[in-house]
Amino acid sequence: MQRGWAFAFILAFVLFAAYYLITENSDTLFMAQSRSLFYNSEIHFKECMQLPAGLLFFIGGFLTQFFYIPALGAAILIFLWVVIALITKKAFSIRNLLMPLNLVVPFMLLVSVIDLGYWIYYIKFIGYYFVPTLGLLLVVSWAALRLPKKGLWTVIPALTYPLFGIYSLLCMAITGLQGVKGKNGNDEKTHSMQGKWYLMNVAIPFVLAVVTPVLWFRAYSELALENAWISGFPIFEAEEASSWTLSMPFIIAIVWLFILAIPKPAKWTNLVADKLSGSKLSLLCSTLIFVALAFITHKANFDNYNYHAEMRMYNAAEDYDWDTILQESAKLPGDATREMVILKNIALFNKGTVGNQFFHYNNMGEKPYVRDSLKVHMVQTAAPLLYMFHGKVNFSTRWCIENSVEYGYSYNNLRILTICALVNEEYKLARKYLDILSNTLFQKEWAEHYMPATSKTYMLNQHNIQKYYPELANIIDLQRHMGSVLDGDNGIPEMYLINYFSRSMNKDSKYFQEMTLVYALVQKDIQLFWPRFVQYAYLNSDKTMPIHYQEAAYLYGKLEPQSMDISRMPFDQQQIVARYERFNQTAQSLLSTGLDTKQVGENMKAVYGDTFWWFYFFCRDIVSY
Repeated sequence: MQRGWAFAFILAFVLFAAYYLITENSDTLFMAQSRSLFYNSEIHFKECMQLPAGLLFFIGGFLTQFFYIPALGAAILIFLWVVIALITKKAFSIRNLLMPLNLVVPFMLLVSVIDLGYWIYYIKFIGYYFVPTLGLLLVVSWAALRLPKKGLWTVIPALTYPLFGIYSLLCMAITGLQGVKGKNGNDEKTHSMQGKWYLMNVAIPFVLAVVTPVLWFRAYSELALENAWISGFPIFEAEEASSWTLSMPFIIAIVWLFILAIPKPAKWTNLVADKLSGSKLSLLCSTLIFVALAFITHKANFDNYNYHAEMRMYNAAEDYDWDTILQESAKLPGDATREMVILKNIALFNKGTVGNQFFHYNNMGEKPYVRDSLKVHMVQTAAPLLYMFHGKVNFSTRWCIENSVEYGYSYNNLRILTICALVNEEYKLARKYLDILSNTLFQKEWAEHYMPATSKTYMLNQHNIQKYYPELANIIDLQRHMGSVLDGDNGIPEMYLINYFSRSMNKDSKYFQEMTLVYALVQKDIQLFWPRFVQYAYLNSDKTMPIHYQEAAYLYGKLEPQSMDISRMPFDQQQIVARYERFNQTAQSLLSTGLDTKQVGENMKAVYGDTFWWFYFFCRDIVSY
C-alpha cells in the first residue's frame, strides 16, 4: 500500500512537470536550444573544459539539443528528476509514504527551468537546463553509496573537481556529514567524537572541500579564485542587473540535501517516527508538502503572455511562417512588445498586405515584463533577425558577433550569419557556418538546404540565390538597393530602422519604396510622407492604392491643405471619405463631453482602431528599448 502511494506521488509529479514544461513552456524550451550550441568536435569539448564542471557543461549542452522537440527534451529532464527522487529515497532512508520529501529537489529544479523569464537571453551558462540536474544527481548518487571509511573515499571527488566543479565539493560535504553516522547510516551506531576514524570520516571531507579549488585553481586561466568554489552553479549577472532570486531554487535544493544528510539524535528520530506511525497522518503530511511544492512552482512560472507569444513569433519568423506571426498578433489580449510589433510588420511586408492591414493589429507596444532589475534590450533578444529581414545584413552580422562574444555562439546566430554571408556573396564564410551546423543533431537538414549555394558547381550570383531560395528574395532586394554602410544605431534597432527607412527613397525597388512609405506613416511626419507617397504611386500606377495610404493622404490633405492638393485624388468614397467624416464627428462629440484624449481613443478603438487616423491621434508614448 505504501509503495502504491509513493508511486502515486511520483506519477503526480511527472504529470505536473510535463504540464508546465510541455504545455506552458514548450516555446521557452525551443528557444533555449535555439540559443545554445553543441557540435561534435574536440574544439567544443576543450571550450567546455575551460572551467571546472566542464564535463557537465559538455553533457548539458548535448542534452539541450533535444529541446528542438520540446516534449522529448522535457521527457529527458523529467526522467532525470524521477531518478534523483528515487536515489534520494535510498540515500537517506526515507519512508515510502514520505515520498514528497524526495521530490523537493526535483520541484526546485523544475522551478529553475520555468522561472527564467527574459534571463534566457542573458544567462552565460552552457547547458543551464541540465547541468544542475546532472550535478545534483551525482551528489545524491554519491550519498547513496554509503561508503565505509568515508574520509579516504573523499579523494575521488577531489580528483573529479575539473569534471564536476561545485558538485564534487558537495559530494565531499555530504560525505563529511555522513561520516558521523554508523556504517548503515543509523544514529544507533554513531562514531566516537574522538579518535582517528572520526577525523578521517568527518574532518578530512570538509577540509578537502575547502582546499580542492585552490589546488586546482592554477590549471585554469579563465577562472577567478573567488569563483573557484561555485563553478557549475548558476549565477545571474548581466551588465545592468543581477538576481539572487533565480539562484534560490538551487540553494534550496542543496540546503535540503544537507538537511537530510545531517545526523539526527536518536530521541528526535524516534519521536518523529512515533508521531507519524499512523499511515493516515503520514499521508496527510506528505500531501500537504506536495501541494505546497506544487503551489510554489505554479507561482514561480513566468507566464507573461507576451513573453511566450514573442518567442512563438520569433520562431515563426525564422521559418518564414508569416501567417503564424499574424495569427499571434491578432489574438493578443493587450498591447504587444515592440519586438512583436516589428515582427508583425515584417510578416505584412513579406505577404504584401502591409498597405491594407498594417493598422488592423496592435501597434501601441510596451516594454517586456520583468520581475527584477533586468533591463531587456532588443539588440540582445532579436536585433540580428530584425535587421536581416530589413536587408541590413551588416548590422545583423555585427550584432550576431557581439552577442556571440558576450553570451556564446548559438544555432540561432549561426543560421543568421549564414544567411547574411550568402546575401553578401561571401560563400566561403557561409560554408564555414554551414559546416558547423552540419555537425549537429537537429540542424543538419537546415544546413543541407543552403549548402548547395556554397559549392563550386553552383552559379555564385544573387540571381541564382533568389531562384533557388525565394525566401531570401526580399532580403537581397533590400540589401542591393541600400548598400553596405555600417553606421551606428545607439543600441536601439527599432528607432534606427524607422529613421533610416522613413528618410530613404528608391525608384527601382517597389518593396524598398513601400517600406519607406510605411515607416514614414509610423513617424507621423507630413513632409516625409508626401514624396514617398508620390513615388509609391508612380511605381504602382497599375494597382489600386492601399487603404492605409489613402487614409494618410486624406488626413494630411485635411490637416495641411497647402502641403498637397488632394481634390483630384480618387479616394474610396465609403472607406475613406465617408468613414473619415464619421471618425471626425465621433471624436469631436466625445471631446465635447470632457473626456481627455486617451479616454476618447479608448472609446473609439473598437470601431476605428484599424485606421491610420486612430493611430495618428491616439497611439502615443511608444518607448523603444
